[in-house]
Amino acid sequence: MSFENTVEMETPATSCFQNNSQRDSSRRIQGKVAVKTCSVLTLLTFIVVGTAFAAGGGPDSRGLEITGSSTIQPIAEMVGELYRRKYGVPVSVKGGGSRAGIESALSGAADIGLVSRALRADEKARLAYATIGHDAVVIIVNNSNPLGEMQKDSLVALYSGTVRNWKELGGKDEPVLLISKLPGRSTLALFEEYTGLRHPSRAEKGPSGSISNSAYEIGSNLESATLVGGLPGAVGYVSLGTATSLIEKGMPIKILTLEGIKGTRENVMNGKYPIRRELNLVFRKENRRMKRFVSFFMGPEGQRILRNQDFIPIKLVTR
Repeated sequence: MSFENTVEMETPATSCFQNNSQRDSSRRIQGKVAVKTCSVLTLLTFIVVGTAFAAGGGPDSRGLEITGSSTIQPIAEMVGELYRRKYGVPVSVKGGGSRAGIESALSGAADIGLVSRALRADEKARLAYATIGHDAVVIIVNNSNPLGEMQKDSLVALYSGTVRNWKELGGKDEPVLLISKLPGRSTLALFEEYTGLRHPSRAEKGPSGSISNSAYEIGSNLESATLVGGLPGAVGYVSLGTATSLIEKGMPIKILTLEGIKGTRENVMNGKYPIRRELNLVFRKENRRMKRFVSFFMGPEGQRILRNQDFIPIKLVTR
């Protein structure tokens, strides 16, 4: 509430003073009562205004809405809780995929969008962004699968449906169960870019064809890893940070070496691993409410959370 509005609210009290001063002496007692009543109302107005200013506390006071990548979502939730404790600002974090993060930030439905890939030129022109770290997309199989590595052409053969039994790749005599991603997920986009395969819903096939229609389509990394961990013949592609964290917690999956390069933090940091990606926060350029949160995310406390969840802090990556 502005001070101009406060002055307008004082007008009734001023009017009471003027009207009561013109009354004859026989009504002075009533006039004094009216003056006191108007003065009390004016005082209450100031109290209400002052309380509103105090409760506002700053541009973040109504809370922050964050939407997007399921890869970044758990990190954002942890950083958001720490931010709430430190600044008293509620932070709501929802998944939905990187495309949802972009769209929500553009429409204003969210203050910040979570995007686990590099931004396109048109997106950079419309949104401000901050790269908070890096990750990779790794190939995972069930622990019971004897394979330890995967070549690119074998991966394409699997996901195109050309190879349907693991024995064709030197594994067990067991049917292949493909776990893929829903459209709008950046993990799918990176997989498409690397393999040359395209989601079957795309208007055009990729250089290597299309992902098999037999693939089970999943949203989050956790759902993908859970299916692979529960189905001996399954194969999937997920975030390195998520896979590493789940393996440490006992999930029965393993990360395959890809093109002779292990999917490790070190190989992402030095640029050797073939499928790596940026982790970005995006927001409208005129939205100043999120600046403190973005700075907090990129500061020591936010980067510590990111590192503890097996993702790679921005300063550790070789460009």
